[in-house]
Amino acid sequence: MKINSLNNNLTTFSIDNALIQKESQKAENFQDVLKKAKEEKDDESLKKACKEFEAYFISRLFKEMRSTIMPGGLIEKSRGEEIFEEMLDDEYSKLAANGRGMGLADMLYKQLSKDIK
Repeated sequence: MKINSLNNNLTTFSIDNALIQKESQKAENFQDVLKKAKEEKDDESLKKACKEFEAYFISRLFKEMRSTIMPGGLIEKSRGEEIFEEMLDDEYSKLAANGRGMGLADMLYKQLSKDIK
């Protein structure tokens, strides 16, 4: 048994757990922002939360699309490269949501703003 491979597996496991916790924290933050916007009747924070939710949704789409690509090539992907791709996808999704977006943020805002007014 190689100890190096065991250490690499433990590192990968702890990084994966950190990413899972980060995603669950994003969901909790979205719920908190919605509650706060509803209580304070804050229209701008609701718009921002809807944009962030759309960015998160697009990021998940990118992640699922990447998972359909068959691994291969001359050089095997390292865990660092996978993390970089996830971070790059997050940035692309933020840019997409802050631009024209998919329209999800607008639909969410229209639905949720009824509760504020």
